[in-house]
Formats: sequence, structure tokens, C-alpha cells
Amino acid sequence: MKRLALCLALLGLTAATPPDATPHLLQGARHFREGRFSNALVEFKVAQRLGTDGEADWYIAASLVKLGRAEEALEAFSTARKKAPDARDALLDYYHALACYEARLYLCADTLLDAVGDASGPRIGEQVRKLRTDISALFRAAPTPGSIDWYHARAAQVRATGRPVLAAHYLEEAVRLAGKREDRYRLAEARAVLGALSERPAPLVGGDSP
Repeated sequence: MKRLALCLALLGLTAATPPDATPHLLQGARHFREGRFSNALVEFKVAQRLGTDGEADWYIAASLVKLGRAEEALEAFSTARKKAPDARDALLDYYHALACYEARLYLCADTLLDAVGDASGPRIGEQVRKLRTDISALFRAAPTPGSIDWYHARAAQVRATGRPVLAAHYLEEAVRLAGKREDRYRLAEARAVLGALSERPAPLVGGDSP
């Protein structure tokens, strides 16, 4: 958390940040560092409205992770990747991975954790290794049809509420899971629904989405 606060403090001093947004970024960083994540979220949203070229979106997403609002965080991270791709760093990718993990998007999380590695220091590196071990244990056997069905069902639920980016996350996970089965269970269906969505998240760590 201290490193995130430092990054925010430095960000607040860059020429790209409008002067009236800077105090809100700095105050949000202080709240975040001291564990007041609801207050941090408020400050970062104010900074976002004042204009920060997308940087505030990353910290909104991190705050949502800390508040246990994983699905909202995933949508915020997607916005941040599209608006300010160069503002991301290993620590923010780690928070993004936590959002994926909490939303049961385990392969999404593993992709991000693999990219993070030890880049955010030994403490985060240790947590990365533990999470990747836990994820690996989940896939010692091929995913069951029932588990893949769950992702299709969740995608349909959130799509019906007008959240195409979140639906895409679940369908992309379904595609990856189907790829771990010899019969490619519901793979074509997942890809077809993905293709029909009005919006999809940006690729996680470069390259193409499923």
C-alpha cells in the first residue's frame, strides 16, 4: 500500500494532471495508505471527473478491490487499460489479479500474476507465488462441464444487466477453461457470444484476448 501511495504522490506532481485534480489524488493516496478505502475511492472519483487522462481509473479500481467489489473493479481496470495503458505497473497488475481471483476468474488472475512475478518486491512476490500455487491446484484435473456452465450462466446474468465488459470476462474464462478439455466443451458457443458483445476488455498483458 505504501508503494501505491508513493506512486500516486508522484503522479499528482506530473504536468499531465490538472492542478485541481492533484489534491484529490494526494488525499486519496493518504486515505488508501491508512486503510480508508471508501474515502480513497471518493477522492479518486473526484480526480477522475476533474480529468487525469485516465490515471485515476487505475486507483479507483485498486480501491474497489480493497473494498471487496471485485466485479466493479474488473470494469474499472478495463477502463483504465483503454484510457491510460502506460500508467499501469506491476503493483496495479497485482491488484487486477486479485480482482480476477475474487471473481473466480482464476486463469485471468494467473495470466496477470505470471507477468507480475517479483517486479513489485519480495513481499508481493511471495503472495504471487502462493496464489499461483493455489490456482495450479485447482486445475490438476480438467475443468468439469458444470464449472464451465457456471461461467456461461454468470456471463448471461451480467450481460442482461447491461455490463458487456464483465460478461466478456466470464466468457473469456469459459474459453480458456474449454481449452483445457479434450472435447472443448461449449467453446464455440462462448466465442460466438463473445463476438456478439458490444464491448470487450482490453488484452491483459499484451497480445490478443481469447
